[in-house]
Amino acid sequence: MPDLDNVRTVDDFSIELRDRKIELVDGDGQRLAWFPAWENADRDLKHFIAADVPFGSIDGPYEDFDEAWHIVIFEHGGFVYVFEGDDPNSDSFTRRFRVPRDTYLGAWAALMDEHNPIVPLDRDV
Repeated sequence: MPDLDNVRTVDDFSIELRDRKIELVDGDGQRLAWFPAWENADRDLKHFIAADVPFGSIDGPYEDFDEAWHIVIFEHGGFVYVFEGDDPNSDSFTRRFRVPRDTYLGAWAALMDEHNPIVPLDRDV
């Protein structure tokens, strides 16, 4: 298990679509992590469902990587941990933070609702 004691907590957290890519940001709008290889995320979000949210467990983390990037996301003890690095083959991560689980999932729900809103079946058209 990685050392989780010194991972900073980000309480003011959101997820934004910037330049057609997904960015995880703090309350000041500063990027904490992102998905640089996820091109055209705006198109993909129109079909996104809860099961598509990057989320895993400590024993089975969500992992993605590209030529010069690597991200690992997992839930443990009520927090979602995000580890991001600049080398797809490295186990060292230069950016590490954690977000309360409900905050993380709520941020994804807000982004999904913005780009793929649920429309009531009985609404007047």
